[in-house]
Amino acid sequence: MITAKAQAPYAAQSQDEIIAYQANLIAQKEAHIEQLTLKCEANQRQISTLQHQIEQLIRRIYGRKSEKIDPNQMMFDSIIQESVAQSAAISAQVEADAPVASSKPGKERKERKERVQHGRLPIPEHLERVEIVIDIPEDKKVSPLTGEPLKVIAVEVSEKLEYRPGKLFVKVYKRPQYALPDNEGVVCAAMPDSPIAKCKADVGLLAHVIVSKFADHLPLYRQDVIFQREKVEIPRATQSGWLMQMYESIKILKPVFRQAVLENGVIFTDDTPVALQDHQNNPGKFKKARLWVYVRGGTGPPLTMYDFSMDRGKKRPLDFLEGYRGYVHADAYGGYDELFKIAWILEVACWAHARRKFDEAASSRPKEATDILARIARLYHDVETPGKVLKPEELYQLRQEKAKPILDNIFATLENLKDQTIPSEPLRKAIDYSLNQKAALYRYLDNGLLKPDNNTAENAMRPVALGRKNWLFVGSERGGHAAALYMSLIQSCKNCDVNPWEYLNDILRRIMGHPVNRLRELLPDQWKPLAR
Repeated sequence: MITAKAQAPYAAQSQDEIIAYQANLIAQKEAHIEQLTLKCEANQRQISTLQHQIEQLIRRIYGRKSEKIDPNQMMFDSIIQESVAQSAAISAQVEADAPVASSKPGKERKERKERVQHGRLPIPEHLERVEIVIDIPEDKKVSPLTGEPLKVIAVEVSEKLEYRPGKLFVKVYKRPQYALPDNEGVVCAAMPDSPIAKCKADVGLLAHVIVSKFADHLPLYRQDVIFQREKVEIPRATQSGWLMQMYESIKILKPVFRQAVLENGVIFTDDTPVALQDHQNNPGKFKKARLWVYVRGGTGPPLTMYDFSMDRGKKRPLDFLEGYRGYVHADAYGGYDELFKIAWILEVACWAHARRKFDEAASSRPKEATDILARIARLYHDVETPGKVLKPEELYQLRQEKAKPILDNIFATLENLKDQTIPSEPLRKAIDYSLNQKAALYRYLDNGLLKPDNNTAENAMRPVALGRKNWLFVGSERGGHAAALYMSLIQSCKNCDVNPWEYLNDILRRIMGHPVNRLRELLPDQWKPLAR
């Protein structure tokens, strides 16, 4: 504000007063300009942040899902700038076209259906019957007292609903009963082993239910409908009971499975949420549980084991990996921090995670982000792709010669870029993530059996995500552990190029009588079908 003194004519003022007044006026204007500049910079940062968020939302809705970038085009900043402009235009169009949200309609309370009590599984009359005669050995058909042949007095007939791929049929087990002399009793051959005692379903059908749910992602209610088309009633409650009873028979494999996964000294791990029905505390409500995956790396086919837990606590990976020595590929989740404090467990960070953050930052700082993306791409294009055909020791040497200089260059660039960014912008967050994980991002260079990323574990989680969209939730904590074991066996079968139905149809018949000290040979990587 100009004072009265300032309004006085210059003639009434000395030259020094005029100079002082002008200097003060200039200082005020410079201070005001500085304030406006700072405000503009703050607004620009906010605009940049919001624009980045809009870009990510538009990309999720309309854009590509893949993070692949053509290396030949990553250096053309103009293309990316054009993409940003187009995205902004799309954003405006989306906002203009967005419908006004309507109020929530009132929820109509559905009448609860009375629970139907199901008895023993009926065996349909229209299905094909396949007779199987189970007789006692020839030397047992003679009386040990008189030496005379035993007489057949009856035939024990048992029917079991069976399944072969694409067809239901009925197995009719016929077991002749022989009378011992002098009314001393009856001898009869035993029924084959089954994972569920006195079950009306034979093992092939039981294996089919497992594979349909956990390999083909068919919820039990859909399987119920499919069976009904064949005029066979197998309610979902019955199927659910079979799954839980079979789990009790095969869970003896879990400690052997875990030991096999840990035996090579290279592990890939990740986790994902699953919904858990909370019957006890909040009927009809769901809790968030976790499903962890541990994939065996190193030589040989990978074994994949899932582990169910009620939470995401740091104790979960610590418990599973107790006694383990070796490398662990993982993301930067803080729950692994305690694990990596153990001297003999070495963290291998994921370049796919690091790369993803630069990919997200490309919309706000395209020149710098795409430059880093191009260098990361070289780690794969120049080293990992040609290295697929090499032996581990040869791949180790190739990485030392070609990958290490690229990594050194990447991190030198990140150190320089850090001083040119502010903490709130996406590029700075991507830089900080990589610098914080620097040692672990370098570690894959130490061994040719390691990988530059954790995609092995992430790929193992894809069947879980697909299944979760179909079966939606697990019904109990015990059901979560059962689902984890079934998925472990099925995914490991896929890894080992083993038909999961043939595998389960075999081991479910054998496991009840299999020697405990030889359970390892029943895992998919060592399994051989029993000749019948």
